[in-house]
Amino acid sequence: MSKMLGVCVVGCGHMGQIHAQGWQAIPAAKVIAVVDALPERAQKLARLLDCAPYTDYTAAISRPDVDVVSVCIPTCYHAEVTIAAAELGKHVLCEKPIALTLIDADRMIAAAQANQVKLGLGFMRRHTPVLADLKARLANGEFGHPVMYHAADVRELRPKREMHDARANGGPVIDMAVHLIDVWNTIFDSAPVSVSAQGFALGKDRPEIAHLGEIAVDTASIQVRYASGDVGVFVVSWGLPPKVNPENQPDQFFGPEGLGEIYYAAGKQELRSLRENGFWQTLAISHENMYNRQIAAFARWVLTDEPFPATGEDGKLALKVALAALESIRIGETVHL
Repeated sequence: MSKMLGVCVVGCGHMGQIHAQGWQAIPAAKVIAVVDALPERAQKLARLLDCAPYTDYTAAISRPDVDVVSVCIPTCYHAEVTIAAAELGKHVLCEKPIALTLIDADRMIAAAQANQVKLGLGFMRRHTPVLADLKARLANGEFGHPVMYHAADVRELRPKREMHDARANGGPVIDMAVHLIDVWNTIFDSAPVSVSAQGFALGKDRPEIAHLGEIAVDTASIQVRYASGDVGVFVVSWGLPPKVNPENQPDQFFGPEGLGEIYYAAGKQELRSLRENGFWQTLAISHENMYNRQIAAFARWVLTDEPFPATGEDGKLALKVALAALESIRIGETVHL
């Protein structure tokens, strides 16, 4: 990778800072501009990175020295910024979820294709070797068939209250569930065929979010069935009382030949199994940062055309399933894809 990529990070919140640090960690890239609607936040990150702060994303991504745009802003703005960047010939790494609607997802994909730029999605779990190890073991039938994968993530209202706005971030059924859906799409290597979900808004009467225009479903149980016969189950809540944040357990999966757990953290991922002998065995472990691996992989995609595992189409499929879960909650029936 001999060329130096100029990067603009749009959004200087928590995820924007993670992207910026990831880009700065690789020799083939330099962050040259950061954008945020809050001037002080853009200026603070710009000082850390020794780059230019902007409040107008158009001015920042229009710079001729910008090659790549990291989109780390509320989901409702993903399509606008991604399409603008693509039309300027910039490659885009967009945080998940791709968008709030399939129409916007299609527009983003079409813009990237029309302008011959690359559109990647921020599904960082795709970039741990531990997930690749699990996929290979499932393909080899190590846990038998079918397999059920279960995950849970429950916590108090999000500190960024706008994440509860159905029109801004979509709530956890879109914002969080797409992570698990993409994991299932990856490891089952099969098409999702139906979605059944139940849910409600536990926090709908909380004064902290009373100002929001449309409060999203914040609590749900989602079951996705695959053509292979495998099943993914996700229980999520952002509606618990203040300070009620139980330590979330590793994801579990099980089949007729045993049970396994997979643990994800930015700097440590671990896969282990429990078999009929009653002993846990570590199968794979990685101490690499998933976010940094993701950004390095995107840089290689841009510079060398090495395939990137999470494209716009992958983001669209995860969104399609998440939207089907919301529809299932609304109508009280299974939705067939």
